[in-house]
Amino acid sequence: MLTNLVKRCAGVFVAACVIAAGSAEASFLVPQTALPGQCVPQFAVSLPVFGPAGPIPRVNALANPLLKVTMKEIDQVVLPQGQSDTCGLGVTFGKTRVWAYETRNLLTNKVIGPANWPAVTVEARRYIPTLVTYVNHLPTFNPASPTGPGLVQGLVTVDQTIDWTDVLGTAASFGCNPFLPSTDPLQAECNQPYVGPAPAVAHLHGAEASSYVDGGPLAWFTPDGKTGRDFYSLYNAGPGKDVYLYQNAQEPGTLWFHDHAMGQTRTNVYSGLATFYFLRDPIREPKNLPAGPREIEIAFQDRQFDINSQLYFPDGSGDQASNLNGPPPNPTVHPFWIPEFAGDVVIANGAPWPYYNVEPRRYRLRLLGGANARMWRLNFGQAPVYVIGSDDNYLDTPVPAVTATLPGVRNIVFIAPGERYDVIVDFTGLNNQTITVTNDAPVPFPSGLSPVPFVDPMACSQYPNNQCPADQPQMAQIMQFKVAANVTTADTSCNPAAAGQCARPTKMVRLTDGKGNIAPGVKIDKRRQLVLKEFEGPGGPVAVLVNNTQYMGMNSPNIASIFMDGISETPKVGSTELWEIINLTMDAHPMHTHLVQFQVLNRESFAGDGSTLTGGYYDAWRSAFPGDTVYSPSCTPGVFCPGWGPPLPYDIPNGDNALGGNPALGGTVASGGYLMGDVTPPDLAEAGWKDTAKAYPGQVMRIVVRWTPTSTPVVPNKSFAGHNLFPFDPTKGPGYVWHCHIVDHEDHDMMRPYKVTK
Repeated sequence: MLTNLVKRCAGVFVAACVIAAGSAEASFLVPQTALPGQCVPQFAVSLPVFGPAGPIPRVNALANPLLKVTMKEIDQVVLPQGQSDTCGLGVTFGKTRVWAYETRNLLTNKVIGPANWPAVTVEARRYIPTLVTYVNHLPTFNPASPTGPGLVQGLVTVDQTIDWTDVLGTAASFGCNPFLPSTDPLQAECNQPYVGPAPAVAHLHGAEASSYVDGGPLAWFTPDGKTGRDFYSLYNAGPGKDVYLYQNAQEPGTLWFHDHAMGQTRTNVYSGLATFYFLRDPIREPKNLPAGPREIEIAFQDRQFDINSQLYFPDGSGDQASNLNGPPPNPTVHPFWIPEFAGDVVIANGAPWPYYNVEPRRYRLRLLGGANARMWRLNFGQAPVYVIGSDDNYLDTPVPAVTATLPGVRNIVFIAPGERYDVIVDFTGLNNQTITVTNDAPVPFPSGLSPVPFVDPMACSQYPNNQCPADQPQMAQIMQFKVAANVTTADTSCNPAAAGQCARPTKMVRLTDGKGNIAPGVKIDKRRQLVLKEFEGPGGPVAVLVNNTQYMGMNSPNIASIFMDGISETPKVGSTELWEIINLTMDAHPMHTHLVQFQVLNRESFAGDGSTLTGGYYDAWRSAFPGDTVYSPSCTPGVFCPGWGPPLPYDIPNGDNALGGNPALGGTVASGGYLMGDVTPPDLAEAGWKDTAKAYPGQVMRIVVRWTPTSTPVVPNKSFAGHNLFPFDPTKGPGYVWHCHIVDHEDHDMMRPYKVTK
């Protein structure tokens, strides 16, 4: 998917396009003038941190097992206070209005985690449950007092024409439909930004949890007591509240919670609703890791701001020629939704381009990709980096931070939205040096706006050696670590470069061998082949779909005709499945599963021209559509029918014996199939348990998913299908979802519900 900015500025000096963003613009509800990101000073503020290294301790859920987490609006110091912009625009930075989580002890009502973006990290202990009462105290925008309470809702526009929470029942009353032109009279009410009680729901990302407390997209609730279809509370705590019990029974690792309201995940997370959740188990974690003030969590995001230091989220209003993200690609269908947000300011832990003072010793960094759409390929330069964990689980032993996308380059951490990497960075011997962490990942990845110069024979032919200048040069630098002259105490932490150190006490359970093969003895119960596909309109994407199916599968005829509830992925509890995710788009998509973690088996290219999405498997997939004169008269044989579902019956295995309703990939091209034979194993850092992994364009990503706890051992050639090994029943409740974690995609409509069956 190419954003409007890429189409407008590719092959020219894009800095000029970005600078133009300083001209007058407005959100739909609140007048704004965008502040060019390069006008914000870099390395002018210190990295905000929690825990022993910071002024605010983490929330200790072991000592405070009953928590109250309140969603509220606050004014926060984000941009360098009192400083002026670096472009001579006469802007002096003030506070920024954001949404934030505040954490209190439920019994004493004492604040133990002040409201902040990102929120103060919660630390829980394995096997010790945490009871959380979530309180929605988010104010509604007031046009009569636009800068008063509710300003954030006025700045971050909610589009009512996509699949969203529909708080006021507008869709039912006026016929809102994500594929109905907004010019239709029934859509008139939907064409306005939503202003009203703010829906929200917290999802604990990475949790092995009952679907009742999963915080799915339809479990939202508002301050005045309106609720979504899947709303749940352990007990009635009153309007604007829900109560979740997290059992914390899974293996230890780095989780995080963020908002997940239907069609508003991108806006609510952009507004600030996100934080880390550590699950600790001293017995089963690696021993002697850098700890105390040497354990730092960092959430990487990107944002835009206006000249009043407020959040800026493009919604199609104002001067579109100077809008960084361009206008919504199909405003007559979706007046405010943009396919993916690209910011022009790097944000780490709520601060722009921060620095952090360290000693010449080892540090443990827990890194989170928290951006809407941006991937980060972080380069720590001469500081050695070792990965000890991916997402919410530990690797057996530390591995050097390398990635196949930059072969031969070390100290690289490639992190997509939703992913976490637990790393040890060794600053030993770097006394008195400054380490600048850099980034060269385009957005969208791999061929969007580039923070560094790039070669493109087609778009850059007017430049020497076909090399275009960087589109967003300020996004090439992320933060700095300033290394002190000496250590204050000797470093006695484990050395990840030494054999046997920083390792798990017990080996992780393996479904794959980490080298591209199924692990010995693992029995695959089912195989599915599922596609990722965009629906293009005249100006660009209208929606992004999982298996060409809308979120509510009842709107997709070839799914609704087979599955009475529209839910097509129905794995049996205890079973192990091989999912082959076939990316028919031009972007990489970080795919995320709720409830369960998985292991990346391998990736392989398929035949076709990925730059034009034609030939090979692309054409085979399109030609498989049979046409439909009943539900979709415009769906003709052999022509892609958007949102119709997969072209073939989902429940009939194809030539690969795979469910999903898509043509078989077959063998290699040489043998008559569509595969290129370039099977590549996962990167070392992603060869463990994952809940989010990158599906690259023109490739099939194979993952092995098992509906049991990750700690369940493999019984050779046996299946646990039909046996529930979780401490809760995952077959009960509203069910789960799997989706792309580019939240702009997830919101419309790259997300599907799934249910675990008995």
